[in-house]
Amino acid sequence: MTETSPPKQKDEAEAGRGSAARLGGGIAAAVGNTGGSTFSFRNLGSVLLWGLAPLLVGLWLAQAIVPQPAVGIIRLNTDIWAESADLVVAQIEEAREDPTIQAVVLQLDSPGGEVAATQRLYLELQALRREMPVVGSIDGMAASGAFYMAMATDPIYAKPSSTVGNVGAWGFIPPDLGVNEVILASGPFKLTASNRDEFLRWIEGIRQEFLETVFSQRGDRMDISRVEVSYGLAYPGREALRLGLIDHLGSETEAIYTASQQAGLAHYQVVDLEARVVDELAEDENAELEPWVGGADPETGRRVLPPGAYLLYDIQLGGAP
Repeated sequence: MTETSPPKQKDEAEAGRGSAARLGGGIAAAVGNTGGSTFSFRNLGSVLLWGLAPLLVGLWLAQAIVPQPAVGIIRLNTDIWAESADLVVAQIEEAREDPTIQAVVLQLDSPGGEVAATQRLYLELQALRREMPVVGSIDGMAASGAFYMAMATDPIYAKPSSTVGNVGAWGFIPPDLGVNEVILASGPFKLTASNRDEFLRWIEGIRQEFLETVFSQRGDRMDISRVEVSYGLAYPGREALRLGLIDHLGSETEAIYTASQQAGLAHYQVVDLEARVVDELAEDENAELEPWVGGADPETGRRVLPPGAYLLYDIQLGGAP
């Protein structure tokens, strides 16, 4: 018998050529090619451009509408007293109020200062730490009260030659003032608010609180006894690392990276919160940072402090007149 059905392979080849022709015609029509089978890559590029342009614009708008998360830098580069504490607290408030800031680095270069102002900053930083990661970065110095502040951060970075530690408190004993025909007082200590024994107990209480803060925050990382810490020595960063007073030798950049990792940020920007606060203060004509009465003389470096207790490291101190 003679086969009457058409060859199968011929049909498939023709079908294939027809599909290719239709595909070529579709692309040519999409790019406006009226020449038939000739296809222009330039025109294809135009199609891709018009297809990608809306996507790129959408990505740009998304970044503009949803700001990139940030790591904020809080700076303390001076003595600690009421006014400088206000400046740091303002930076802390900026970190809280800016929803893009999801972690902060506390950058320290300070010898410490007043007791109450130091404790205020420590408590404010502890509160902030309950809301976001707070990492410490010691530049030249974090001594006495500044080291107290560093206890509110974790981990702590320092340079190999940074001055770290100086745990303890000191102060000038109030002078003995007695009542006479000119000065009258309702009690024997009304004028001085203290005497030698009471003042020593006050200093000891501050010292013990400082020690407890250090060991409560870093206890299992410390390789130094409470007695040795209470000597009040300051250590270079490399020795401070060995003793467990800090966690790493490194720069502010490394501290920023660690803060971003703790916050789970893959892409982020860095915001200088001190610069932001200073700019805001510059716009306020009534804002002015008052100098500390116990600040060091800019020429001699010496300072004269009134009676009281201090968390301060300074080998050029002068006593109250």
